[in-house]
Amino acid sequence: MATGSVIDLSGKTDLLTLGALIAQARLLVTVDSAPLHLAAATHTPQVALFGPTNPFHWRPRESPALILQGESGVPLQEFAPREPRLPMKQISTRAVIDAMDSLLSIPTM
Repeated sequence: MATGSVIDLSGKTDLLTLGALIAQARLLVTVDSAPLHLAAATHTPQVALFGPTNPFHWRPRESPALILQGESGVPLQEFAPREPRLPMKQISTRAVIDAMDSLLSIPTM
């Protein structure tokens, strides 16, 4: 469970500030978008949610990331260049929370 206050910076940052904030974060939960790629570049752990976009092409490759797509409930381990287009709404809240807990349980250096 998260402790502390939440600061909503939605629409209040430029790209450089967003990148700096992501670099300092313990974890980022995001869809396939610019923040996902900024987190990958800064090696910020992330839970990446993919809907109809194929994670084979766009997933982070070298950062700590768990990829969720569809109804499986567990992060994807295998990727293929051709996959069905799945709606984002199939990803359960429980799967996201479990992935977050998994990444947050890894000791930081």
